[in-house]
This record gives sequence, C-alpha cells and structure tokens, in this order.
Amino acid sequence: MKKVFSVIFAVVITLGCFAVTASAAPAKSFMTESGVEVFIEDVLYKSDKYTMLFPKQGDYATKISSTPGDCVIPCEINDLSYKCIFPAGTTEISCMVSLTGENDWYGVEINYEEHSNYWTKDEDGNIDWSERVTFNRPEITAAQDEYGLLYRNELFEKGLGGFKDFNRVYWRIQYICNEEEYTDYFSLPLVDYENPDKFTLKLLNYNIAGLPWLTTAAKQERNAEFIVENGYDIVAVQEDFNLHSTFAGGLTGYNYATNHTGGVPGGDGLNVFTKNMPIYNETRGEWYVSYGVIDHGADEMTPKGFVYTVIDIGNGIYIDFYNLHADAYGDEGSMQAREYQFRQICDFIKERSAENDRPVIVTGDFNIYMHTHEANSNMYEYFIEDCGFKDAWVEVKNDSDYYNMHKWHVSGLPAWGNWDSVERFFYKGCDGVGVIAKDFNFIEVLNANGKPASDHSAAECEFEFIKTDAFEENTQKLEVVTESTDTAEKTLKWLWKDFVNAITHLDQIFTAIIRVIQEAAE
Repeated sequence: MKKVFSVIFAVVITLGCFAVTASAAPAKSFMTESGVEVFIEDVLYKSDKYTMLFPKQGDYATKISSTPGDCVIPCEINDLSYKCIFPAGTTEISCMVSLTGENDWYGVEINYEEHSNYWTKDEDGNIDWSERVTFNRPEITAAQDEYGLLYRNELFEKGLGGFKDFNRVYWRIQYICNEEEYTDYFSLPLVDYENPDKFTLKLLNYNIAGLPWLTTAAKQERNAEFIVENGYDIVAVQEDFNLHSTFAGGLTGYNYATNHTGGVPGGDGLNVFTKNMPIYNETRGEWYVSYGVIDHGADEMTPKGFVYTVIDIGNGIYIDFYNLHADAYGDEGSMQAREYQFRQICDFIKERSAENDRPVIVTGDFNIYMHTHEANSNMYEYFIEDCGFKDAWVEVKNDSDYYNMHKWHVSGLPAWGNWDSVERFFYKGCDGVGVIAKDFNFIEVLNANGKPASDHSAAECEFEFIKTDAFEENTQKLEVVTESTDTAEKTLKWLWKDFVNAITHLDQIFTAIIRVIQEAAE
C-alpha cells in the first residue's frame, strides 16, 4: 500500500510544484598493557538467591535447561562472556578467570596446532601470521565447560554459595607473540543485584503511520489513547507528520517532548515523549545516503534520519536516547543505503559516548530484521559488534542467541509484527549504570472496530537501570532545545527538492502510474 501511495505522492508533489512555478560496547572495551583489545560486560552481578545446585562435575546439564540457581551469574541478568583480539603473530593463548586472583584459575588454553581454526588461513590452508586473532568466549552454555569448575566445584569445595561471597572477577591472559611471552591481568567488580539502587522503566517504540494520505484523526486519537492507557514512561514514534497536533494533544500526562519538525515533505516524523522526564540536547541528523525517488519506498522524498536526546530518567541517571527511521524496502539500493545509515548513526553514537559515560538506548523503525543475516544491511556488525549493544528482543525472547532463530522460522508466524520485527531496542550500560532488558512484546494497536491504527505493531520493552559503586553525577552541560522556527523553510526546500527529483524521474512516474492502473484493474 505504501508503494502505491509513494507513486501518488510523487505525482502530487510534481503537480503541486508546477502550480507553484506557475503562480528538504560495547560491552566495555579497553586495551591491555601488552596490546590485547578486550570486550566485556559493563557490569557483572552477584545474587544471594542464586546458589550452587550441582556440586559435582558432570552432574549438571546446560545452563539453558537447568534452573536459574544453577548459574552464579543468572542467565536472565548477564553472562560471563568476553572477546579478546590479539596482535598479529600470536601463536598460543591462555584465557583464565578467578574469583580471588590467586591460584584458582580456570579457563581454556589454545595453540595454533590444536586449534588452528581460531586463526586466518590462506587458500592453501596455511596460517597467516600477519592477521590479528580474535578469541571469543560467548555465553557459558556447554555442559562440560571449563568455567563450570569455577562456577560449581571450586565454590562447593570451599563451602561457598556463589559469587555473593566475592567482590570481583579476575582475568589472566597469557600468550606468545613473535616468540615473546606476555601476561595481562584485569578485573571487574561484582555488583549486588538483590539490594542495589535500581528501578524499572517501560518504553514504547511505534511507527504511527502518520502519512497524510494513510491516516485519519481517529487513528491518531486511538494511538494516543493506547499510549496513555498503558502508561509508558518514554515513547518514541516515527511517521508523526501532519496530524501531529491531534496525536500529541491526546497524550495526557506526557509533559516533555521533542520539537515537531513539520508534516510531509519537510518533517522527519521523529519524536520522543516522556511523562515527567526532562529532555535535553535534542539533535537531529539527516541521512547522508538514501535511496528511492518514485519506487523503493520513495525515501529520497522526505528527510529521514534520527533524533538524539539526553533524558533525565530520575535518581541522578541520564541516558543517551536515539530514535531513527531507516530506508524501507529490500532491494539492493535500499539495503546499501541502510548500511550507510547504520554506519552513520553508530559513528555519531561513538562520538557522543566518548564525551560522556551514560547508558545508551537506540530504538526506531529499522526496516530490516535481525534474522536475515545475509541481507540485514550489516545491522548486527554495526550495532552489536562495533558499538557493543545488545538487542532487547534477542535477549528476552531468543535466549540471547543472535543467529539460531529456528524455533521462530518453523512457528508459521511471519516475522513482521510477531517476532524479530523491524521495531528494535538496542541498549548498553556504562561503568556507573547497568541496564537489563526485563521484558519485550510486540502489540498491535486496534481501534474499537478491531481495525489496526497503524500498518506497524508497537514494540514495548521494560528496562531495569542499576547504579553501581562507579556511578558519578552528570557534569556535562545540558540544554533544552527550543522549538525550531525553520519549519516553513524546510518545507519549501523539500518541495523544491522533490520537484527536481520528480522531473528527473518523469519516465519512472508514468511507468509507475500505468502499473498502478493495471494492478487496480486486475
């Protein structure tokens, strides 16, 4: 439907312009002294209520099939996982963890002869010693995992009940590089999960389909009613265009909002609303690259992009919050455009995070699924691997597994609006604040007559924010951005831009019109 209306939109803009003429973590990452790049969780937790249940080696099954108490660090909180990138020329590695940093080291040792799969090889199968080697220690699920000794046997033998008796986890990394031996040590504090300074917020991400030719005042009134009924603390919306006043006017109790940038074609449709949480440093970014004038979503006809804000969520905690709308459609041009867009916003995020130490949440309409790894515009590589985010749906609904989604593929349900949909929540904590995704749901917003108020489902996510001993008060200058006064100027700019685009693609317009007429006739 949007495809058909994008054609009509292009025609309307063209004719209108003629008329005008006649009369716009990562996990935490750091470098060790010897030059090993380490990626690890920002915060690790200990809990009094999670105790050792399987004291003997071999008596326990995998973590997923056992009870939460089987894990020193419960799987629904976070996992003792990490990634290390070693210098080129590394031939042997020993990665160990300990609860005392003394003689209780447990872990894994690898070398190039027995585990050469860790190294890059040339076409003849020879190891390329000029390449850096990446050692991945993913979440602990193996039944005979070396860390099972640390988790269970060692603690049981000492008569201890779990991490609750310790304050830190220690790492020892040893390796040989170019015939030289190196040893690095580092550690992370353990934060008490049961009695910390923590609280929970409920967030909503929703494309409200506010295109003027697709929506009605009744639909936007229903969208606002749904939000108020469910009492979300923070709401991010896309396609909030010409009926913005109707939608925003119905958001009773939402006292803070970003500045509306106007309707089609000058506005970006992106807004953020909060109940009683001040919004600061509002900054908007327009995509450098987009694709599609007449077809493929007509993404070049509106200023899609992202809005960045700093939100005071209370208790002294501020978060960096992003809302984006990426290119639509699955053709090659749209996929390439999305990849540029993901790279653009991730670069922006890293620059902002380098200036402060705040938790980060990125949401919006990504117009791509996580499970289509062969064609997801490198979303996983940019957000998960490069920026160190976790994806809330994957963490809550898919057991933290970013690649194996077989149970959903065979469910018979389409991904759109049901599982791994285009509405996402990426998140990560910081030194002073841990962030945990506690719940995630897709919800279809229906009118009284049972009809959808949007062509998208809403995505709701419950986050828990936990202060640590490393928490520091914000010192960055924060400013409330006043309403923009260039809405009319932007509209005129984009009317002209759309006119030029439409004139340039007149042949495509007429071809598309004929196709629409033929499809309607059929």
